[in-house]
Amino acid sequence: MNDVPPILIVDDQVKLLRLVTELMNRLGFPEVDGVSDGPLALERLRERKYGLVIADLDMEPMDGIQLLREIRADDALMNTPFILTETSFSFEDINLAHLAGADAFILKPFDLALLKTKLKQVLNGRPRKRETPVTPVSSLSVDFPMLGKL
Repeated sequence: MNDVPPILIVDDQVKLLRLVTELMNRLGFPEVDGVSDGPLALERLRERKYGLVIADLDMEPMDGIQLLREIRADDALMNTPFILTETSFSFEDINLAHLAGADAFILKPFDLALLKTKLKQVLNGRPRKRETPVTPVSSLSVDFPMLGKL
């Protein structure tokens, strides 16, 4: 298990931070760090290489999408897999997070089977390339071809 990368959990609710840390330990991630806000998360990310960030959407002073944008804008951090969590997501939240570069979304409370599936998908993803511009066309036309171009 020495080759398992450390995970960073970012949540301003201490109980949820501990719960997610415990879940990740049970899933075979022995090194899980937790922080309670975005600025502290960025500081930790710049000090240590993490294999994954799981962050809450609704935090202060920096929300999960702002944290994600900071990570994706940093050449050293841009390929860090990122999962966004929240008790509910609006279409606008999902669209903003998708455009910012979120790898996955998970609703709280976590379903362990779904968490495992999302982790496999995200951790087996391809690295990002800076020279590829983000397309302004919604991915919905790809996911839902019957809707046409949106």
